[in-house]
Amino acid sequence: MARKQTQNQSGLTTDNMDGNVDKIREILFGGQMRDYEQRFADLEKRLSRNIELMSSNLEKKVERLNTYAKREIEKLSVQIKEERKARRDDGKQGSKDLKELSQQVESWCAELEEHIGSESHDLRGILQEQSEELSGMIHDTHDQLSKTMAAETRNLADDKLARDDLAALLTEVALRLKKDFKLPDA
Repeated sequence: MARKQTQNQSGLTTDNMDGNVDKIREILFGGQMRDYEQRFADLEKRLSRNIELMSSNLEKKVERLNTYAKREIEKLSVQIKEERKARRDDGKQGSKDLKELSQQVESWCAELEEHIGSESHDLRGILQEQSEELSGMIHDTHDQLSKTMAAETRNLADDKLARDDLAALLTEVALRLKKDFKLPDA
């Protein structure tokens, strides 16, 4: 919209008044305003340069960080591959060692079983010999005891009084007590 020009009592239009106010303002504050504008422009240039410098530094640092991260990731990747290979090799070696140990244990078990078999065979032989020896000793002792018993039985039979002899003796004792028995004269 077009600006309406109004007249004041003194006959000046608002455009003229605005222009006059601008002139007065220019006279009063013009130098300071230009100085502030110059300062703001300088400040804006410095800020722009600092922002560009910081942006450039940040880009360089991000690029260096990115490069460093890539190198470290590559190093870690290589290290992981080496560790994986080492573990695989260790696993293979451990499997080989375990297999060798298993074979060795089986060999020891077979030797032990064979040793136990031969020892038990030897022990059976020794027990058989001792059994035969003890059987012979028992048989000899039995024969000896039987002979000794037979001899003692014979000695007892010889030394014992017969029933008839005992009866005659007791009859003689009874007759003597009754005084019916007469002794032959010697």
